[in-house]
Amino acid sequence: MQESRPGLRQAFVALHHRSFRMFFAASLVQGFGGQMQQMANLWLIYSITGSALQLGLTGLARAVPSIVFTLIGGVIADRMERRRLIVFAQLGSGILALVLGTLAVLGLIEVWHIYAVTFLGGALGSVSQPAQRSVIAHLVPRHHLMNAMAMRFSLNQMNSIIGPSLGGVLIATFGAAVTYLFNGAALAVTAAMLIRIDMGEAPPPAANSAVASLIEGFAYVRKRSVILALLSVDSVTMFFGPYQVFLPIIAAQFGLGPQGYGLLASAPGVGAVLGSVTVMSLGNFPYKGILISAALLAYSVCLIGLALSPWFVVALVALASVGFADSMNATTRAATIQLLAPDEFRGRVSSIQQMLQGGIPSLGQGLMGGIATVVGVPAALIAGGLIGGACNLGILFANRELRSRELGMDLEPVGGSIRT
Repeated sequence: MQESRPGLRQAFVALHHRSFRMFFAASLVQGFGGQMQQMANLWLIYSITGSALQLGLTGLARAVPSIVFTLIGGVIADRMERRRLIVFAQLGSGILALVLGTLAVLGLIEVWHIYAVTFLGGALGSVSQPAQRSVIAHLVPRHHLMNAMAMRFSLNQMNSIIGPSLGGVLIATFGAAVTYLFNGAALAVTAAMLIRIDMGEAPPPAANSAVASLIEGFAYVRKRSVILALLSVDSVTMFFGPYQVFLPIIAAQFGLGPQGYGLLASAPGVGAVLGSVTVMSLGNFPYKGILISAALLAYSVCLIGLALSPWFVVALVALASVGFADSMNATTRAATIQLLAPDEFRGRVSSIQQMLQGGIPSLGQGLMGGIATVVGVPAALIAGGLIGGACNLGILFANRELRSRELGMDLEPVGGSIRT
């Protein structure tokens, strides 16, 4: 078995492969453009309406297609050439951005335009996201997949830190329309880059219907109990541990305004980048399931630390630690699932994972918000940390394969095809 030697010199080993370098660069440009467009959406809606409720509806416009279309995207990713699907989604999103930019330049943009484009862009992203996640296994050798997934996760975090800042500068200097036009051009560039990457051969013609294929994907996850456990430990922790909704309240409790809120919101991203770099330096390490559960347990402990923070600086450290732990878990878990799933199921498994990641925290925010209304934010965070940590430990001890030293270490996928 070939393994990468640990150390910082191995942190960027996935970039040694040309296909992944191009994919990484395309994702970087795409991420910056997407963050800028989201900034412009919120700025324009608030400028037009002055309504916090209508700002919140942009989240609903993103969430609905994520829940509805992600599973469809997984089926499509396992039934057609993934490069074609990804490029189509990039071009479609680019056209939508250019439409908004043109409307903004002409002074014709209305709130419903932004909602409609957000929904359609979310649908395109949801359909293509399983393909983007599953295709990474074709861009690097299997023993470098952990490194590649960690780099992809760190890229998302860097985009969330740097993209809004660049978007704010563009909006302040040139107006919101320029950010839409920039994103449209950026997506055209990424499509041109992606079309040159070999992402594996198209799958053979499907032998069953799309519905049967989706059911087959769920059956595979149910059969591979360790994949189900990997999805469950994260879902239960994030269901009871969504902290983002409480950050404005925590900032107010420290007597701080938008600046303090901004620092609190940025702290997890800083920690997440550090966590991704840590995973990138480890190579193809053993006991991945133990590390995932340990990281999720640390996440729960840090939530309790956030609840008990007596000073703002302590809260910042707690949130950075939350981001670090979340990154250690998310990058390791995503790569392990990709290593375990055979290629013919990888798109559908990725779509189930994406659906849970997109929907479970949102449901948890509603629950924890209701609990906080009754008992207060600190008590809600403590309860969420304790319940999530306990459930995480229960799943770890209930699944022997999750505790295995060899989990995700083999060079061939475990668990072949099944038929329902």
